[in-house]
Amino acid sequence: MWARKIRGFEDTSVVRGLLDAASVTLLHNRSESVRVRNQVLRLAGVGDLWSRQIDGGLAFHDVQPEEPTVVLAHNPDTKDVLADRHWDLMLSGHTHGGQVIVPLVGPPFVPVHDKRFISDLKPWNGRQIYVSRGVGNVAGVRLNCRPEVTVLDLTA
Repeated sequence: MWARKIRGFEDTSVVRGLLDAASVTLLHNRSESVRVRNQVLRLAGVGDLWSRQIDGGLAFHDVQPEEPTVVLAHNPDTKDVLADRHWDLMLSGHTHGGQVIVPLVGPPFVPVHDKRFISDLKPWNGRQIYVSRGVGNVAGVRLNCRPEVTVLDLTA
């Protein structure tokens, strides 16, 4: 796996086990309904794209077409894997917003295939994808790319 070459575990099973032991509900290829202000919202989470851990069948098993559905996917390129599933909004990160933005050029390296989805809210096939720049970075570097914590107001 790509992460093992850099640092970390071979897969996500150790971290998933720790979260489970701490009674944290992890949406790893599963979904849950939540009620917010008398509105039911379905949250569907998927595994990591690069680790080939996405199982759309499991993640969307209980999702009904009439439910407003938010998919949680680390990498925005996941949209292509889930194109045939029902969801309205995808929340992603992974790109750090490009992390280094060269004036008049843009980010020289972004770890996604679809360069339209580096940051911000963008439409895609009648849906919306929001990619957060987040607060992290690789190697302690950020240039012309402010970190962000996002608050989204979802309305029916």
